[in-house]
Amino acid sequence: MAAVKKFFAGRGLGYWLSLAALVLGFVALGLYYNNGINEFTTKLNGSVIAGIWAAAALCVVALAVDIKPLRYISYFLYLYAFMGFIYSQVNYIANVFVAIDGNTFTAGFIATAVCLVLAFGIMLAAAITTNVAPWKKGGAAPAEAEEEVMKDD
Repeated sequence: MAAVKKFFAGRGLGYWLSLAALVLGFVALGLYYNNGINEFTTKLNGSVIAGIWAAAALCVVALAVDIKPLRYISYFLYLYAFMGFIYSQVNYIANVFVAIDGNTFTAGFIATAVCLVLAFGIMLAAAITTNVAPWKKGGAAPAEAEEEVMKDD
């Protein structure tokens, strides 16, 4: 039990935010699979799917080895997936703005866009706060926390 407690206590804020961004990325991917095809878009955009999968893979690696630049790259990939999503839905967006076939966005479109925005926003916050650990004395970084644990043994 002590090892588990040390594991959770030694993680910075960026670790937990990365985990949240990973979950939001997979939720956005599922929503995109369900809502990405409509009367204006006949197929799913491969760059959106590849961007989310690549961002998720780098996020998992960043969770395992805690390398800050991987979190920034994952952020850019989530941002790229969001831009690809907007690009793939541009005809639908224009149709809603002009109010030809409807004047509101569907709930699936809004949920997908919100999840992608939250994924890249939270991933950026995770990259910025990688070494922040407010629950430790003095906000020690994870590497510093491991050194303190080694000194205690």
